[in-house]
Amino acid sequence: MSSRNRSRRQYRRAANSGRPETKDSAPAPDPGEDQVVVGRVTRNHGLDGTLRIRSYSDNPRRFQPGDVLTIADAEFTVTAFKTLPDEYGLLNVEGLTSVLLTRHLMGQWIYAAVEKTPDLVPGEYYHYQLLGLSVTTDQGEHLGEISEVLATGSNDVYVVKSNNGDELLLPALQQVVKDIDLAAGEMLVHLIPGLR
Repeated sequence: MSSRNRSRRQYRRAANSGRPETKDSAPAPDPGEDQVVVGRVTRNHGLDGTLRIRSYSDNPRRFQPGDVLTIADAEFTVTAFKTLPDEYGLLNVEGLTSVLLTRHLMGQWIYAAVEKTPDLVPGEYYHYQLLGLSVTTDQGEHLGEISEVLATGSNDVYVVKSNNGDELLLPALQQVVKDIDLAAGEMLVHLIPGLR
């Protein structure tokens, strides 16, 4: 699970910010409504078709044998997964048995079906669910939309981008975030001193 704030309102991510970035690449393509980004292929590992991936999922059971993942618009069934330090792992899937078969997958994003994403208890949200929410203060001021979610360790931070391109950083604390309505696509916040 990703960071939880200290005030009972809890947040989780399926991807670092819904559409994660790496230092040497552009953001992942929009996965659409039926999929979520769960990782990215970084390179080959050995000669037997093993993929070294970076995981963008905090679900410890995301890459279980039998799970179906989409890589480069093709579906693959997981046969084995080994966790490595720093959010990396070694992934084996059916049909990839040599390094020659995996070369075209280098740098490709890994997607999973949304219905495979575990349900959360009330008050918890995956990052991808929060992206694009319209943010309004309890004084009626429209601040913009959530463009990114930053996992800082102590609590998440929402990057709210206004229509003119200005950004405001809002900590995911109960004293700041008053209500989240995913169905309406809205977040109600209270701006405490020091946020602007």
